[in-house]
Amino acid sequence: MPQSESPTDSQTAPTGPFAALRCGNFRLFFAGQLVSVAGSWMQTVAQQWLVYSLTHSPKWLGIVAGAGAIPYVLFAVWGGQVADDRPRRNVLIVTQVAAMLLALALFVVADGRWVSPQAWHVAVIAAIGGAINAFTMPAQHALVTELIDDPKLIGNAIALNSLRFNMARFVGPILAGWVLSRYGLPFCFLANAASFLAVIASLAAMRLPAAQPRGHHSAPWGGFLFIARTPSILRVVTLVSLGSLFAWSTTTLYPVLAAQFHRGAGGFSAIMAAHGAGAAAGGLLVAWYGSRFERAHLTYGGAALFGVALLALTAMRSFGALLAVLVVAGFAMIMFGINAQTKVQQDAPDRLRGRVMAVYSLMFNAMMPLGGLQIGFLAEHVGATQAIRLNAAVLLVAAAAIIAWHRADRGTGRTAPPVSPASA
Repeated sequence: MPQSESPTDSQTAPTGPFAALRCGNFRLFFAGQLVSVAGSWMQTVAQQWLVYSLTHSPKWLGIVAGAGAIPYVLFAVWGGQVADDRPRRNVLIVTQVAAMLLALALFVVADGRWVSPQAWHVAVIAAIGGAINAFTMPAQHALVTELIDDPKLIGNAIALNSLRFNMARFVGPILAGWVLSRYGLPFCFLANAASFLAVIASLAAMRLPAAQPRGHHSAPWGGFLFIARTPSILRVVTLVSLGSLFAWSTTTLYPVLAAQFHRGAGGFSAIMAAHGAGAAAGGLLVAWYGSRFERAHLTYGGAALFGVALLALTAMRSFGALLAVLVVAGFAMIMFGINAQTKVQQDAPDRLRGRVMAVYSLMFNAMMPLGGLQIGFLAEHVGATQAIRLNAAVLLVAAAAIIAWHRADRGTGRTAPPVSPASA
């Protein structure tokens, strides 16, 4: 199992950006998740617009974004343990049914015929969703490796999985804008509830071998121990944590940017679509060419470019220029994210993969709502533009520090010490 940041695996990996789709189970997973995540992005757009329409407050955008963080932090480690101790497909079926019910609850709130919509209603539902995601994300990440027949295709599968997410990120906001204008806000939530049927059906249709015992199960904290003892992964997880807290969280303020340019719901959908288009393009390029380059260069370079793009975003004075920079930001974001996830997921032993990916998911999915909370409150005091500028500056400083750490280790010839899975 590789522990150091190896230059490339292009000599052994099958070529082609869609090579992993040769595996039937992964094809089902890819298709079902593509539909479901597109629905989830419709819900994300609609939820942010609902909160902003009710409150006209960046602070409340941050509160709702942060509402899912506390239950996620509380349960993510145990979510990883469940992903290692239980059949991962079964875990996902249960969590997807629960998420579908939450989408129906948001439909009821937004419809307004049964309850008077309040921002705190959305915050409570977001908190329950955070608890569900704490069990969904580790199982979802860990299941990918079970769906691949050829271990050489795992890196491509991870890249395609991220590409799928960002294709949905591109399509979802466009659909949300269309549904918002044609049918109204509540139907975005109803469409998302329906989209979960696709992923549930795809999971049920998979032909997987009977679940095999994974041997002695370590404590829930085994993922933390493994990462702490593996410096090359520790660097990546640290940078992802800071990026999630200070960079990915800037999306919380996108409704405010749309309002600043007097673009309304359509402008907000265009902003989300531009960001998603850049991310989809970046995901496709990484899937095709990522194995030809050192993962560390793509990870750290993507983080630095993401910070630069966010700084440039704050200088734009026309809506068209803003959308163009958002494409670059989305491209850099996904170059950073895919390669970081690939490194962590490939190096984790299977018996600990759920726990390790729980830590990764915790750092990404919990820190981003917390970041939404901090940037929402910051924007309330200094304005959205200055808040984005300050957060981007922190990411750039963090990327420079991590790059210096990486170069120092390589300069001294140090590599990560071998870590026995049993010891973790």
